[in-house]
Amino acid sequence: MRTLRYTSIALCLLIVFSGCERPKAAGMQKPPEGPVPVTIIEVKSGDFADTLTATGQTKAFNTVQVYARVNGYLAKRVYIEGSKVSKGQVLFTIDPADFKNSLESAKASFELANANHTNALAILNRIKPLAAANASSQQDLDTATANERNTNAAVMSAKAMLDQARLNLSYTTVTAPIDGYADVAKIDVGTYITPGANALLTTIYQNDPLYINFTLSENQRLETQNAIASGKLTPPPNNDYTIQLTLSDGTTLKRKGKIDFIAPFVDATTGNVTYRAIVENHDHTLLPGQFVKVNVQGMVWKNALYVPQKALLTGEKGKFVYAVENNNTVTQTYVKASRWIGENVLIEGNVRVGQKIASDGLASLKPGGEIIPPQKH
Repeated sequence: MRTLRYTSIALCLLIVFSGCERPKAAGMQKPPEGPVPVTIIEVKSGDFADTLTATGQTKAFNTVQVYARVNGYLAKRVYIEGSKVSKGQVLFTIDPADFKNSLESAKASFELANANHTNALAILNRIKPLAAANASSQQDLDTATANERNTNAAVMSAKAMLDQARLNLSYTTVTAPIDGYADVAKIDVGTYITPGANALLTTIYQNDPLYINFTLSENQRLETQNAIASGKLTPPPNNDYTIQLTLSDGTTLKRKGKIDFIAPFVDATTGNVTYRAIVENHDHTLLPGQFVKVNVQGMVWKNALYVPQKALLTGEKGKFVYAVENNNTVTQTYVKASRWIGENVLIEGNVRVGQKIASDGLASLKPGGEIIPPQKH
């Protein structure tokens, strides 16, 4: 009797727990047995514009530091700080009084040296015929010759000092060496300046054209380089890229440009390769030091195989599609995905143009499984 009671209790518990079993989530259910209805599409080929995306930073085309080249008191700042300046425009003046005096002294020394040389040359010219007629000694001729040479050397030395004095005086007027935008003055008016590392007056930035520095991973570089080398990816004629820049506020700018530098090494810290583009900046919207999102446009994938993104799956060995066989079964075909462009993905591998693949109902498929193709009407 006790055994019968225990048996009845066990049966009741089994019924209760069986009724409480939770249904499996949709993604965890086993594929249904039997053929699966699917939509069938074909692998196609076409040309696709390619875009390389990176984070970059702007850099001035030229950055020129303007230093004082002579000592003296800074007399005046002529330019407006932060304004555009032109090559040759006066930026600063240094008190020229001492240099004007030095120039006048150099002129006097030059005139004296010229006079001495003229006199020495005249003496030499008088002695030469006398010495030839034995009316003057050889020693007198040698002395006159040496004196002419010495005074001529003195003229050359005085001329060099005169030129240097003129040059030093010209350095008291500091001009812009390039077109660009001038930074604030680094030294206040009235300060005594000594040429050297501490004599920086200002810096000029040439912003048109402008550099854009950005980095790509080593894998991106190799993939792009190999695709171009194989002819699959075609760069624009004359390497005239379109550089699309997105600023911090979301503003988008499109500029014509060229990639004029690729670093010959991989950064050991980041694993990236530095690229540099040069773009026009006529409106001066871009300033050096800005961080921007960079889209390099202009390359084209030629005759690339592609499928909708929804037809591409990920398996243990990578990306794959379900190829549809003639007997209405599917085969798991692994491919390499190169670019996601819009709703499509470019692929390479064991596929061909016109090959039929399944594009929906994929969660219910398994390798070798049967399918029900769409009915023809």
